[in-house]
Amino acid sequence: MGALVLWFNYVMGKKSRDKRSSRSQAPEPIPAHGGTASNASALAPLPHISGRRLFWMRLATAVVFPVVLLLLVEAGLRLAGFGYSTSYFERAADGTNLTTNPQFAWQFYSRETSTSPTPLLFPAVKPPGIIRIVVLGESAAAGTPDPAFSFSRMLEQMLRQQYPEKRFEVINAAMRGINSHIILPIARECADLSPDLTIVYAGNNEMIGLHSPTPGEFSFTPYLRLLRLGHAIKSTRLSQLVQSALRRFLPVPPNKRQDMEYLRTQRLAFDDARRTAVYENFSANLADICDVMNRDGAPVILSSVAVNMRDFPPLASLHRTDLTEVELKEWEQHYSKGSEAESRARHAEALGHFQAAARLDDHFADLHFRLARCYAATGKLELAQTHFALALDWDALQFRTDSRMNDMVRQISTNSTSGALRYVDADAWFAEDEVRSQRLFHEHVHFTFDGDYHLAKSLLPVVASELKLPTVTNAPPTRDDCARVLAFTPMDDINVLAAMAQQTSKPPFLDQLDHASRQSEAERIVKDRLNRATTLDFDFAAKAYRDAIARRPDDWMLRYNFGNLFVQFSRHAEAIPEYEFVVQRHPRHRVFRMALGNAFLRTERRAEALTQFQAVQKMYPDYPPALDAIAATTRFPR
Repeated sequence: MGALVLWFNYVMGKKSRDKRSSRSQAPEPIPAHGGTASNASALAPLPHISGRRLFWMRLATAVVFPVVLLLLVEAGLRLAGFGYSTSYFERAADGTNLTTNPQFAWQFYSRETSTSPTPLLFPAVKPPGIIRIVVLGESAAAGTPDPAFSFSRMLEQMLRQQYPEKRFEVINAAMRGINSHIILPIARECADLSPDLTIVYAGNNEMIGLHSPTPGEFSFTPYLRLLRLGHAIKSTRLSQLVQSALRRFLPVPPNKRQDMEYLRTQRLAFDDARRTAVYENFSANLADICDVMNRDGAPVILSSVAVNMRDFPPLASLHRTDLTEVELKEWEQHYSKGSEAESRARHAEALGHFQAAARLDDHFADLHFRLARCYAATGKLELAQTHFALALDWDALQFRTDSRMNDMVRQISTNSTSGALRYVDADAWFAEDEVRSQRLFHEHVHFTFDGDYHLAKSLLPVVASELKLPTVTNAPPTRDDCARVLAFTPMDDINVLAAMAQQTSKPPFLDQLDHASRQSEAERIVKDRLNRATTLDFDFAAKAYRDAIARRPDDWMLRYNFGNLFVQFSRHAEAIPEYEFVVQRHPRHRVFRMALGNAFLRTERRAEALTQFQAVQKMYPDYPPALDAIAATTRFPR
């Protein structure tokens, strides 16, 4: 950059130097006799260039030269194979299929904290007769904690059963840990896949995510164009070269986003003016996502986002900023007495104290949640729903879509001039069955198997209508039908619960109301079910997997989970063929190679284990699990 500045100064400063030179030096006279015609021509004065024209010529030189230089450096880096692809999709080894790029998120987050897309494998050119559906969103749409049981997988099975004469392909391009700023570039690539329909289900990671405001620090959040320009710059190899140099010479800062202390500094009240830019960015990004996916006229289903309000307390609460010390002390007395009364199931008494506290300060999210629980316990369900919604909105660590964001989703669909944009209200679909919410959500936004089934079943008639499929009279697949096809067994249910219990044991959940008791109960359930698991449970699950694989032999998710089942029961040799199948199809995804390497290691096949670990280390030189596995494998050679 310094060289470019010097070049600009040199070019622009040349004008003043030329002027000084012209004043200090007299022109040499052209000889009248004895000179040749060529000499006379050479000494003829140059055509005069006006000051303004000369300025623009020099300015163009100052701008064009650096741009051309940067482009040449960028091209050279690409030709030399430096850096990594920043595309979401990349060509598979066979050259005809597309797969997801494990390094896609590196351009947005550090390598230590970024997540990877769910591995996919599908034809780059849509085959004739295929009805291709794309799903866009975040972790809830991706199917966290196990994408094998996402609503998109269930929807695909429902469509295949309802319309056996049709061929459906659902591409779930949703990704854990992203928000609308990252979904938009993914959408641009998905638009080139000739989709027949797109489902957009997003909004959970806007307030605490990429480009969210940080209290006490300057933020670029209000400048959406600059944020997008930054994305474009970070996608270049030149930017990667700079980042590589910084990583080499500067220590990598610790991941503060995993630290509760850091998250406590990120709290924003519902009425905080800094939230406005987040809402505006979300609305603009979402509208652009819909426009991009609707580019060729294919319909887009835009959904509101369902969240767990009834069984999930706020993650953080803040008092109103103008609360005096006297008012705060009185508020705390009412809140403490109300909490004690609620713990003794004296809900009417608790309501009196909580209402008194609300008259002093009605911004505190936990207060609304307690009010809602007490109203529900006394049968006042409408008031309970009102305060559950207020607890959601006033949550100061907003990892859930709030009411304002869902209103924006509705407004985008209302204001759209495209007849191909269809709005659906998933939030209402789940609110209709609020009593069952504990079986529909794991925690704040991620669905249980029943929750994913509920969403898929609700989407089915809308998808059929938008694709102009004929109306069918037979009932859609039941929940058990989907479980059978996707091999969701009692062992998988335990594993999913264990994964969620591990997730909620970490930030940002630690400050949550009643967290310790709820976490303890979740872990107790998992431990109890694991202790009661027997070989009969394995036999039942193994049969379910073999039956499902027989129906869909190319389904890598079935094969990977089957391998995990073998490992869970210490049958590592039988896991190896399943993992090999997955690695063959997704050789660049380190999780699969690590699983295969560990299975080799457990069966004393050290050389083959080392091959897998070294392959991971070659692709990801700084990946600690691979480095540790290589050290463990070579420490005691046979």
